[in-house]
Amino acid sequence: MIQPAYAEKWPTTEFVFEKTDPYSSVPSFLNPFSGFSSAEKKVIADYEAYLSEVAVYYEKLGFKAPPLERTKGRKGGNAYRVYFFDYDDDDPIARASYSENGRITLQVDYSRAIVKGKPVDRTYEDLAHELFHNIQRGYQLSYELDHGNWIMEGQAQALGMDAAWRLRKIDVYKGKQDGYRLGGRRYYEPLPATDTQKSYRTASFWRYLGEQHAASKHNARPGVAVLLPDYSYLVEVFDNPFGGPVSANGDMMWLDEGLRKATGIGLARHYASFTSTFAAYVPARLTAEPTTSAQQAEDNWLNFNFGTCPTISLSPGKPSGDARLDLRKNASRCFKAEVTGEGNADISIHVRGETIAALKALYVGTSGGDRVGGVQIVPSPAGGGYLGHWRFRIAGGEPQVFIISNMADNPALTKNFPVTVNVTTSRWESSMTSPRPQKSASNSSQQKAASAAAAPSSSNPGFRDPSREAAQAELAAGLKSLSNQTALGSHASFERRRAPCQKDFALTGCGPLTSIQLELTPGAIGDLTQTTGTGGGLGQVMSQFTAIADNGAFRTDRDWKAAMQEAKDSEGSSVGITMPLIEYGFTGSFDNAAIVVNGGKGSGNYQALGPQDSQIGRGRAFRQSGKVTIEEFTPYVMRGSFSANLTDMSRVEFTEEDVDPTLPIHRTISGRFVIAAPWEGDPQFADYVPTSVDSGMQDLAQAFPGVGNGDVSDLMTQKTPAGSGGTLGAFPTCDCGCEPLETYSAVCQPVCKVKYMQCHWQAAASMDYDIRKKERDALEADVDMMREDLKRFVREQNKMDQEEAYLQLFDEQETAEDKRRILMSYGMNVGKYGDDETQRAAANPHIQTRDEYIAGLKEQDLPQKTIDHLIGLMDEAMEEVGGWPEPQ
Repeated sequence: MIQPAYAEKWPTTEFVFEKTDPYSSVPSFLNPFSGFSSAEKKVIADYEAYLSEVAVYYEKLGFKAPPLERTKGRKGGNAYRVYFFDYDDDDPIARASYSENGRITLQVDYSRAIVKGKPVDRTYEDLAHELFHNIQRGYQLSYELDHGNWIMEGQAQALGMDAAWRLRKIDVYKGKQDGYRLGGRRYYEPLPATDTQKSYRTASFWRYLGEQHAASKHNARPGVAVLLPDYSYLVEVFDNPFGGPVSANGDMMWLDEGLRKATGIGLARHYASFTSTFAAYVPARLTAEPTTSAQQAEDNWLNFNFGTCPTISLSPGKPSGDARLDLRKNASRCFKAEVTGEGNADISIHVRGETIAALKALYVGTSGGDRVGGVQIVPSPAGGGYLGHWRFRIAGGEPQVFIISNMADNPALTKNFPVTVNVTTSRWESSMTSPRPQKSASNSSQQKAASAAAAPSSSNPGFRDPSREAAQAELAAGLKSLSNQTALGSHASFERRRAPCQKDFALTGCGPLTSIQLELTPGAIGDLTQTTGTGGGLGQVMSQFTAIADNGAFRTDRDWKAAMQEAKDSEGSSVGITMPLIEYGFTGSFDNAAIVVNGGKGSGNYQALGPQDSQIGRGRAFRQSGKVTIEEFTPYVMRGSFSANLTDMSRVEFTEEDVDPTLPIHRTISGRFVIAAPWEGDPQFADYVPTSVDSGMQDLAQAFPGVGNGDVSDLMTQKTPAGSGGTLGAFPTCDCGCEPLETYSAVCQPVCKVKYMQCHWQAAASMDYDIRKKERDALEADVDMMREDLKRFVREQNKMDQEEAYLQLFDEQETAEDKRRILMSYGMNVGKYGDDETQRAAANPHIQTRDEYIAGLKEQDLPQKTIDHLIGLMDEAMEEVGGWPEPQ
């Protein structure tokens, strides 16, 4: 690992207190110790010795020497002058001065530094604090180029408190002012604080960066446990000269660049990790027992630092919920998610935004900082805009605190973002399901286990990586479970490009499809979109691979296979549901869905069929008879219920004498499902916005913190992609049935079309069956001509060298219609293929009469009872639109 280069050796580390007023025009020739008692002289000597110790500490960190005035040392040579005189008690006991003429001084208030001949503890902290101000000024290019106090005072406060503890074990606020000691401030307001008190309290941010830097040297991360910070990261930050502008944005851009050089990670990611970790400092880092319960102390801490912290409670009856947060730029807010029941549960978190840039500024982390994830962005399938998505696994039965931060890669471009956070839990259950929940420690016990002494020892005895440990523990526990609450175990997929049905869906399973797969799965890491570590998508994948390595690759593979085999051998451990394609917003029921249930060891799969034979006479046809109800379908959640009478067809034997047999019912099943983020199975929308090289490099630095100590800046770029999804609208909700489409709203007509067609499938197929058949026949006859025309087109376009590739792609298309589409993509005119009659028919479709409709049904060899049923449905439908057309 590359360590920061040390600055040149300081000219001196000695300090001499002189009883002199730097603002007086009368020089003092008095002995600095004249007029003091022997006790007071001892105190002054100790202060001088302490300042020398602080100077050696700062020098070893690598900071430049402060440009202080010098005087004669006690034993000859030079020493830094400290002005010791009486000044306004409203100022600190020690203070640093920087005047417009470039003069930099260190001053101490004589009236308060010594009380009754004794030193004052606060003086030690103030001396180290103000000496660091002198150092800061040495890096300042001019008097006007001053940083905001959240940098100047926040840094000095952090280092002043640290030095007092390291060198004299002095903790001024221990046991009485923990809020100030820990640096509690309104982080729901922008990081660049303008209020003086908040500026001092921003010491918490700089101290966290010091803990992070200390841990990174051991390839670890900071957590709730106290670590001795390493402030040498600031050396490289200061070596990046601040040229302005003097503003909050100027400060953040300067800091972002410096942190990237020092750690390989930008300000936005450091800030997200900090606020997530900082949220759990109480009660873990308290030095005095809270006057309330530990839970109330935690809530008070969260509300003080992050504003009101709403709870989103989830249950089987309410698996999805929202919370509105006014998220300001370069700030953070908190919310809680609670899932009822036992065991771990997977949750999806969604935020919808109008632009990609707005969503890319968001990070979500768990309290304590074990898991902090960058956003995944996809186009919103409904309502406009884009969706930001995160997935976490949390313990059931208690609230999990989350921190959401809003800071862009270029913090100056961050915008205020009032967000609505949606949280949805993934789960399923059935009358045949036997899950074994994943056991986990509660959040509160994890925090207690992670906490150490309220103050660190003089040397850190060892470094833990709570993020890595949590990922490995989650993996190990998950391999011993068969959970019904994982994202992998409840998912949907959508096949949109299948050819439309020509026959009854229940008999053929034809047309565009929606499939639902429900499985008991090991609650182990497996979903690569899950947040298990820190960083963006690449960082989370690397965190999971690291967890597998920590658990043992062989052991992980062995336990995973054993769990999967157990699931395979368990009756009812998986349920597959197939139904016609539905659109977002659909609600309604199907009674002809295909449902297949795992029969377990020694049995075949159970199927929802019949049970009556629907084909009268010879031959058998058993319709799919699964019942599925969709109660809600948005990009956030698909939830509903299912039921079926089940038959194991491997146990059914037919004889020649069996005419119109009835299938035996071996099992019955009923259940419910909740699928979070169903868009993940929709190829039309699951198009992730790619990450940049810069993001990948930061992922690397976060996944392996030791890497960040090297200089990876040459491999980084800073780009903030823009994009707009337009004005956001509400997700549609449509109660779909068999009514004519004209009775639905304009929004719901396309959503409910699939249900209407299922109710009247034969009508939809028969109305244009002849037209499609004629068109297909005409195109098939033209295939040879189409191929010859393609050769001619290639020659005319002077692309003879590509002719083979063109023809190969043409020949690979299965249908004549697909071949015509390929020619269209080449820019060829395809209007001449297909006869004129077919083209006219397509433009003016013929509406069948009742007799023609019946004849079409009979041509397909359908049972008479099926024909009678369909005719009844069509009579009702045609009556709604004015009746059947008259024969011509």
